[in-house]
Amino acid sequence: MHRPRPRYVIDRPVFNLPDFDQEFDKKSRQFPVGEKVKKLFRCSALRLQALLFRLLPILRWLPKYKPRESLLRDVVSGISAGTIQVPQGMAFALLANLPPVNGLYSSFFPLIPYFFMGTVHQMVPESDFSHFNETLNATVVDTEQMNEVRLGISGTLACLTAVIQIGLGFMQFGFVAIYLSESFIRGFMTAAGLQILISVLKYIFGIKVPPYSGPLAAIYTLVDIFRGLPETNVASLVFALVSSVVLIAVKELNARYRHKLPFPFPMEIIIVVVATAISGPLHLPEKYHMDVVGEIALGFPAPILPKVGQWEEMLGTAFSLAVVGYVINLAMGRTLAAKHGYDVDPNQEMLALGCSNFLGSFFKIHVICCALSVTLAVDSAGGTSQFASLCVMLVVMVTMLSLGAFLKPLPKSVLGALIAVNLKNTLLQLSDPYYLWKKSRLDCCVWVVSFLATFFLSLPYGVAVGVGFSILVVIFKTQFRNGSAVAQIMDTDIYRNPKVYSKVISITGVEIVNYCSPLYFANADMFRQRVIKKTGLDPGKLILARRNSLVAMKSQIISQLEMQDDFDTSSPRISYVNFHSGDANVGEQDPSPSTLEQDPPTLELKPTPFHTLILDLPGVCFMDLTGINTLIKMNSSYTTLGIKLYLANVQAQVYEELEAGGAFDDGNISRSNLFLSVHDAVVFAQQSSAERRVSWEAEKAKQELSSNINEEKDLEQEMFEH
Repeated sequence: MHRPRPRYVIDRPVFNLPDFDQEFDKKSRQFPVGEKVKKLFRCSALRLQALLFRLLPILRWLPKYKPRESLLRDVVSGISAGTIQVPQGMAFALLANLPPVNGLYSSFFPLIPYFFMGTVHQMVPESDFSHFNETLNATVVDTEQMNEVRLGISGTLACLTAVIQIGLGFMQFGFVAIYLSESFIRGFMTAAGLQILISVLKYIFGIKVPPYSGPLAAIYTLVDIFRGLPETNVASLVFALVSSVVLIAVKELNARYRHKLPFPFPMEIIIVVVATAISGPLHLPEKYHMDVVGEIALGFPAPILPKVGQWEEMLGTAFSLAVVGYVINLAMGRTLAAKHGYDVDPNQEMLALGCSNFLGSFFKIHVICCALSVTLAVDSAGGTSQFASLCVMLVVMVTMLSLGAFLKPLPKSVLGALIAVNLKNTLLQLSDPYYLWKKSRLDCCVWVVSFLATFFLSLPYGVAVGVGFSILVVIFKTQFRNGSAVAQIMDTDIYRNPKVYSKVISITGVEIVNYCSPLYFANADMFRQRVIKKTGLDPGKLILARRNSLVAMKSQIISQLEMQDDFDTSSPRISYVNFHSGDANVGEQDPSPSTLEQDPPTLELKPTPFHTLILDLPGVCFMDLTGINTLIKMNSSYTTLGIKLYLANVQAQVYEELEAGGAFDDGNISRSNLFLSVHDAVVFAQQSSAERRVSWEAEKAKQELSSNINEEKDLEQEMFEH
């Protein structure tokens, strides 16, 4: 038994847009350009406050911070994450062919600006693994001097990257965030994680592999690793395997009992301490020729000035790092913001990242971005604000000032194992295509293309290809949307596809086509073809056929006249062509003087299958000039055939675009042909058709009456003459 549904009855006149605007006093919302410029540069206390709050988000969240509820969680999560950041930062420095201490610098100095300017509450920046320095001069033998040169170049590169990011931030480059779909981000991050895993394998197996960068770098590295497996350092591999097994077991326990534990057990730092304590006193590195972290300089580094003269040759690398680092930062930021219900300002994130790189560049850092595993550690431990990252910074600072000296014997394989284990969640995303294929094949294609481009071509190319392909997918989706013919649901003002719903009524003489995509250069002709397909009438071909028939008729009459140059004037005969209902009938008649003086015979046209076409356009969110011109040409073609073209459910912004594009100029499309709804257009079309029919019948009756009168006069005249 159906539950009784509420009903409503509406009695109102039919509205087209001009009548509706006039009756309900539509207001103009256009502002002069001068007023917009004045508003843009107007200065006030409120605008200054808003600017400061946008550039320094700490001014917004710090006054609302609740220490009793959040401070303990932030401190605990920050210290716990800091114990991960220290070894991981050093490991990423090794991946970039820099001294491990660079990882500590990169984990400390950039956090200071981000604390004040960042908009992601749980974010922790660290070294960007996407660039491998190729600045080593083969003639440099002194390791200490080589490291100093590399650190100087690293700081110079970070400074140039920072300048680019700050410039992009002020240029509102954050709009790129709208093109970062979840499928692209997951594919990109999975490929990046796989590249990192391949890069740390050389430390896990203790083999020598030269650094590669650019396209196919991961493949070259992987090939060299396989070639070097016979030379595996067994001691390094044992340290890595034991560290991995212990870390995985503790992480699983942390995940299973996370609701009972006040904070995750900091196993990373414990593994580092234990490994150092074992390898150092037993002199294992010397006995088994293991690669170790080596000496770490204590204290803060002396500031340096970046060498601006080297920027020219670094420009391409810096720009790619600026974009890649931002994409990684924003990807994680959007994930955390969606989870915790706050907003991320894409432009402010670019500025915060740029300022973090800029300050750190004076202290020999490498270019930084989001520390994925550390940020997730802060989040899983309950961190709620940037106070957690401040605690991470304090842990790193303590290590820089004192604890670093106890790390001269730590095997690099242990650091490699820590990175590999922390990549677990990222690498599990390799199964994404299996699930995406079931839900959306286009999204699956975005994931696969982003992954393959990033893995094989390097991260910068991966961003470019992935974003470009995502845009093509959007164009593909909007370009090939399928319109549908709709009909009236019985006894309602609702119109739906008759192939989907039953109890529909086809309105005699009225065709309705629904379309739900932007109308622009890429799909304008497809839109026209879909309308032709749904209505079964191609106006262009019909007009051309009629014109060809008219030309053929005139040519035939002229040729017949030319062939009768020697006709008998007393009883001339002339051929005629009569087109009726599409059929041509050729015959002869006796011309009279009045017949010869008349205009050539006119074409009697076959009636069209409908008199009104209604385009239902609620899903058209914008039109460009190509789309507008397509509508104008369609209106002209249908008008030539005597068919009225009406537009229904036109959005306000689209109406403005039609107006600006000249759709209503020079009699192209009448404003009165735009209606508030399909039902308004249908009712108006039915009424107009009835009025035209009455007018036509009256005209026909008038012509018949006139013809009868003329016949009577001719008969009277003939009788009078006789």
